[in-house]
Amino acid sequence: MSGKVYYLLHGIQDRYNALYQENMKCLGAEDIAVASIGGSGQSLLGNILQEVGLNYADPYIEALHADGTSSPVPAYSDYAQRLSATADRHGGERPLQKGQWPRFFKTHLTPDFLEQRPLKGVWILVRDPRDSLFSWYKFRTNFAKDPLDIASGTFHAWLERPGPAGVSRLADWSMFYEQWADRRAAFQVSTLTTYEDLKREPVATLRSNFEDLGVTVPDDAISRAVEKSSFENMRAHESKSQAKQPDPVEGNTRIMRSGTPNEWLQWITPELERQFMKGEMPAVAERYGYDLAPQQRSAGRGWS
Repeated sequence: MSGKVYYLLHGIQDRYNALYQENMKCLGAEDIAVASIGGSGQSLLGNILQEVGLNYADPYIEALHADGTSSPVPAYSDYAQRLSATADRHGGERPLQKGQWPRFFKTHLTPDFLEQRPLKGVWILVRDPRDSLFSWYKFRTNFAKDPLDIASGTFHAWLERPGPAGVSRLADWSMFYEQWADRRAAFQVSTLTTYEDLKREPVATLRSNFEDLGVTVPDDAISRAVEKSSFENMRAHESKSQAKQPDPVEGNTRIMRSGTPNEWLQWITPELERQFMKGEMPAVAERYGYDLAPQQRSAGRGWS
């Protein structure tokens, strides 16, 4: 299957769309990949990086240039509104990113897609797979409105159906993070952020990440950027209908996402717990500090 057909089948924000393929030609020795599966907090981290004045580019919606600059692609203006900093740049309220190095660029690709590029490093962003995959499911069905994802129906069914990588979403998560963990040492610089640490201790977490990558950002600048990138501010840049719509899970249960860690505790069921214990998922999750073992029910308090 050609890359362009692949793009048409899987929607505006998939792994390897035609624009991304063109942008890969501009990646070089001063670029750092920000690698994550969808739903892991890439929008949050990307917004923070832009707010502190670093060069963060989204190759899925922007045209990258060899000098480090990037420019908006009008066809993706709707998606750009999801990030307040990106919306400002694409709307002309802020200048486009200049050729500041290193350039951080978003990717949902496994490292083998990028191995021909002489990248400087990788920033791995990971979230509890139960939360990240549920968030990705909501994006694919509510915002991207991909027909193939919508056809899956329930979250339970979506997890098992083949995604862009040709395997189930569960196997996809495991493959992605196992490969990046294995390749991390090959880069000149690298760092790792969990979504949970980013939400609970953002300044300390980001300070450590910046030190790993040889970037200096004052704590007060990090704090201001985190505040501007709050869940409430980020949601304000999504469509009004999407921002107000509760998220359905199995049966008639409905929850309202808040962007906090461990939201899966609100909706997990025994059946879903068993799904997340399949294949390599538990072992790969454990490498990143996540225990996916089934939880015990506490009387009157749901799953804890």
